[in-house]
Amino acid sequence: MTTTASVETFFTFASQDIVRMMRGRLSLKNAILVFAGLLVSCSTAAAREIPSHPVLSKEQFLSYAASAVVAGMYCGKLELNGDFFLGYEYATGVYPPLDPAFRAEMGKIEKDARSDIDNYCKTARLMFYKGNKPKPLAGPFLVDKP
Repeated sequence: MTTTASVETFFTFASQDIVRMMRGRLSLKNAILVFAGLLVSCSTAAAREIPSHPVLSKEQFLSYAASAVVAGMYCGKLELNGDFFLGYEYATGVYPPLDPAFRAEMGKIEKDARSDIDNYCKTARLMFYKGNKPKPLAGPFLVDKP
């Protein structure tokens, strides 16, 4: 039996139990147990989802990586999140320093950043800082310097 079929079967029986409870045949304890079972089955089904492909395309990753590298160079309190870079490189085989598109993008972004460093650093923190709550807008490319 597949996960979807077992969850559907469980929901069918659970809904029947709830209807019986509403008619006065089951106790509150049984209703709580049914509800707990629903929660467990839903969380189990959600945990078995197949992982998706990387959220960032190669072009996006190279552009964002170039922006983060420039932010690491010009924004004094930030540095690159090596774990995120290595994880993406390991998963995709993309190594930014060897990619010609990365170097070209980095040169263009560095030129833009020099024109207004304060604004660039604020934007970079919003887009890439790992400590943002609930999460960075693009990816956790930057962390605080120790």
